[in-house]
Amino acid sequence: MTRRGTGWWMTVVAALTVAHAAAATPAGTTITNTARLTFTAGTAPPVTLDSNTVTIAVDALVEAAITAERPTAPVATAPQPLAFTVTNPGNATTSYRLRAAADRDGITVATIAADSDDDGRYDPAIDRVTTTVTLAAGAQQRIFVLAAGVLVPGAAITVTATADTPAAATVGATGGQASATTRLVALPSPAARLDKAQSVAAPGGGTRAIAGAVVTYTLTARFARDCAAAEVSDAVPDGMRFVPGSITLDDQPLADTGRLDGTTVRIALGDMSAGAIRQIRFNAIIL
Repeated sequence: MTRRGTGWWMTVVAALTVAHAAAATPAGTTITNTARLTFTAGTAPPVTLDSNTVTIAVDALVEAAITAERPTAPVATAPQPLAFTVTNPGNATTSYRLRAAADRDGITVATIAADSDDDGRYDPAIDRVTTTVTLAAGAQQRIFVLAAGVLVPGAAITVTATADTPAAATVGATGGQASATTRLVALPSPAARLDKAQSVAAPGGGTRAIAGAVVTYTLTARFARDCAAAEVSDAVPDGMRFVPGSITLDDQPLADTGRLDGTTVRIALGDMSAGAIRQIRFNAIIL
């Protein structure tokens, strides 16, 4: 406050000795506050006076947060590890009890494990099985929840982290509990697939794979969706020799020129529309 025109003025300043940071102020931090009064009266020099100092200790604030690293995940072979991240948004070291459940009969949560080496991949030899994690203020921990049983699209796996709250602590807006869910979805159908078959014609007849036998390789490319710049390549295996002039595309002969890259057969199909099927054949002799 400043007042002039009557021969005196004064300024009040309050000094706070607390660090300002993005994270919550740690529990137990002591915050002190002192005010200062500066004034001039008449022709006397300026005077500075400090108030008494008041002190307050920051209480423990307990919060909880958890997120699913993948809100949806394609169904995989059971047990399927699903990753979640538990976070301590409070201002004091807190232990969290972990619980997981599925919303479908026939699905169980076999294991909860901490990502001990923080590599993002579940390894049963490294990642320790646990039902609790203890985190410093602001810290995070990835966990894996292993869903077992009959995994089906549409099923949801929900993980809940509940803080152990000391009697003297204050519970924040989350109530010390948070949940996150991963929902299983069907595997996306592939845009294309390539199948390979072989047949053997031995010298003098028969199908024995002996020296001089001719092996016919059949490659069938199927396209479920529109695909651009499709190409099929197949390396002639060691111990075999490509038969010149044997390449066909949809039973139509193709010249070897530009189709044989060293010992690799390459066929550029170009842009393929959904539903297209192309078939390639070539022969190789067993040496």
